[in-house]
Amino acid sequence: MNNPTINQTTVLHPIAQAIRLHKGLACGSLILASTLLGAPVFAADLALEEIIVTAQKRTQNLQDVPISLQALDATKIREMGISSFDDYAAQLPSLTYKTNGPGLGAIYMRGVSDGGDGLQSGASPSVGIYLDEQPVTSVALNMDIHIYDIKTIEALAGPQGTLYGASSQSGTLRIVTNKPVMGEYEGRMDIGGFFTEDGSPSNSQEAMVNIPLGDKAALRLVGWRIDEGGYIDNVAGTRTYNLDGIYGYGVTTGRTGTIDNRTYEPNDGRVNAQRPEEDFNELEKIGGRAALKIDFNDDWSATASIFIQSMNTTGVWDHRPDFLNPDGNPIGDLKTVKFFEDEYRDEFRQYSLLVEGKILNHAITYSGTFLDREVNYVNDYTDYGIIQSYVPFNLCDYSATGSVAAGFNANTDCTSLEEFVDEEQDMQRQTHELRFRSLHDGPINYTLGFFWNKFENDFQLNFLTPSMAPSRFIDHPKFGGAEGFHSFFVSDNQQRVDKQKAVFGEITYDFNEQFSATLGGRWYEVKNSQVGLVQFNTTPAGFTRTGSDVEKETLEESDTLYKVNLTYRHNEDLMVYFTTATGYRPSGINQDRAALPADLVIYDADIVTNYEIGWKTTWMDGRLRANGAIYRSNWEDTQFTLYEFSLSACCGNTYNLGDVEITGAELDLTFAASEALTLSGSLAYTDAATTEPFTFFVPVSKGGIPEGKRQPNVPDWKGSMTARYEFPMGGYDTFGQVNFTFQSDSDNRARPNDSLFAIQSGYSITNLRAGLSMGAWNVDVFLNNLFNKRADISVNQRVYDTSTVINRPRSFGMKVGYSFF
Repeated sequence: MNNPTINQTTVLHPIAQAIRLHKGLACGSLILASTLLGAPVFAADLALEEIIVTAQKRTQNLQDVPISLQALDATKIREMGISSFDDYAAQLPSLTYKTNGPGLGAIYMRGVSDGGDGLQSGASPSVGIYLDEQPVTSVALNMDIHIYDIKTIEALAGPQGTLYGASSQSGTLRIVTNKPVMGEYEGRMDIGGFFTEDGSPSNSQEAMVNIPLGDKAALRLVGWRIDEGGYIDNVAGTRTYNLDGIYGYGVTTGRTGTIDNRTYEPNDGRVNAQRPEEDFNELEKIGGRAALKIDFNDDWSATASIFIQSMNTTGVWDHRPDFLNPDGNPIGDLKTVKFFEDEYRDEFRQYSLLVEGKILNHAITYSGTFLDREVNYVNDYTDYGIIQSYVPFNLCDYSATGSVAAGFNANTDCTSLEEFVDEEQDMQRQTHELRFRSLHDGPINYTLGFFWNKFENDFQLNFLTPSMAPSRFIDHPKFGGAEGFHSFFVSDNQQRVDKQKAVFGEITYDFNEQFSATLGGRWYEVKNSQVGLVQFNTTPAGFTRTGSDVEKETLEESDTLYKVNLTYRHNEDLMVYFTTATGYRPSGINQDRAALPADLVIYDADIVTNYEIGWKTTWMDGRLRANGAIYRSNWEDTQFTLYEFSLSACCGNTYNLGDVEITGAELDLTFAASEALTLSGSLAYTDAATTEPFTFFVPVSKGGIPEGKRQPNVPDWKGSMTARYEFPMGGYDTFGQVNFTFQSDSDNRARPNDSLFAIQSGYSITNLRAGLSMGAWNVDVFLNNLFNKRADISVNQRVYDTSTVINRPRSFGMKVGYSFF
């Protein structure tokens, strides 16, 4: 009997496949670097500059940090023209996201993505976001902090639970601001503007100044104003609805209503401004920082800071090219149809105190920070009227379903299904952390810390229909009464409070100059509480409360996270490490508590356990930096936030659905090819898929999640490449730069068999930049999105609103800067 032939590739362990892949990438990169370099001598004066980071809560050279870490320092930020979240997210391959526009994004790292529905009472994010010393993480509301006078943007890939705690499950994103500098006057201002193809012009004004106040104090002031023009047109369109119920629900009498975004509201007589408008997605961002640092003596200092920003947008960042206009033809590229004006307001104020000192051979750091953030989001929801095909009641008059024989009568006062959503959030976060770090010369060193955090979110969500039948609405305190805006669904005064306290530490033992081991741990205790009311009209008698949401419920849990790291430093140019670590998202309380089965009222914490081999290397006398990692992560008891109406008729809730296995590789290269040419690139490969069907709520054929399903919003490949050439010309220091970013396709949803599922196409974007400087002046010109590509950033495949959030079209602009003092 012949033995069957075994194809080794098919049985190769995924981690080995990643090793093989990464080895090929590294070797190919070195060959390319050698080819570009040619025969010249490896001059030491071409060595790359060090990048200083604080990822491990201490100041270190990037090459000495044994974790997968990509950092954009101040030089890189300036060279790339980075000013917003979209700008730096494109340069960080381990980071992906989905968004509905500025400030409305959910961030993921290394494939740990549930695709979340942005439910504020649902699962916490899987990536921790830090502004200096404070976590500013929130559900589907990434703080779109303006990037100016920033020291570093640091993306720490993999679980960071021991040092950063809750929500740093798959990674941590840190934005570190520049602090006051003693004894030096510094100042800079920048003025810029750009034009967008098929859009409106944009402009920016930014400035900073550092002022010494004697020998022992300094003040740093930063301010900005950004006005970005739109590129999405709101065009004329109509919607026609059955007013009495369809698809077997309610009574169909044949009454229909047609709404037009050029006409007035029929019920209340208000004149509706002409909604059609060109370039209606506009952004205004105004903010500033002030920091005062005082050195009390050689060992002790304190820095007090305030950070304020207000961001306001109108319009939407998605287009609907396939939407049919009144003549039956698609409306086309960069166009949408909206019946109410979409607005988003996001304001935050952060106050912080940082105290640093030394005592008994220990560095001591205390940070105390308070954040107050207010968000108001008004969103046109008129297309939702078609959802009557999915719910057992009539959205027009919100009456119960039934037959004429059962006494049901269509409400003739209801004339339109126009509606919008008003969402308000008031978030407050207070954080305190005290750290002790040893400064010993011996083989043992450690970090010990104490952490306390309280996050409160008062959340109110209202669905409002101006033309609702008067007998069916409940007055909204903001939009009710004379204005005729009435709620048909209210998620009222949802108050969520998350408290966390923790003791954490890491201890490192150096066996010799080359080999060291680190053991880290974090004991935490989390308390979560929710109280609120969900109500909607399911009977002609009026609104009905759902469940026991008016009762306060509290959840407490405690556990321990760990980290083990082994590091081998062959010499100052080569380090290899192995790390295993855990990260988590805390457990929580579901919203529709009375309707859910008892075992689904609470969802458990989900844990990511990561195994990683990485390296930090420097070659060619410091001219080539090549860092990378391969990893395998196990994501257990995965929290998914889903709208599953067989379990809850009113609400999206979070469920523990099973396990996900993730295999990946990351590579980051920078090469000084010559005195003039610098090449850099980064690449991430991610294979994240379920290891079992997620079907306890519904079969795969009807919307369950099958085994082997890749995670949503996670492309297999994402990368960035940059070439920068610097040269003197006519007495000026001049440069030319090309940046290319790309990612492969991804899924928009976790459930492949529901109507919302879609493939988000892969895309590549090319940006050009050039400039010159002479003395204190510099001028940059740029051409972004050279080939005018449309990127599928987020696809909304809703039956009532199929749309795609896209990137900005081709844009050309200039920025002029002046450094004084």
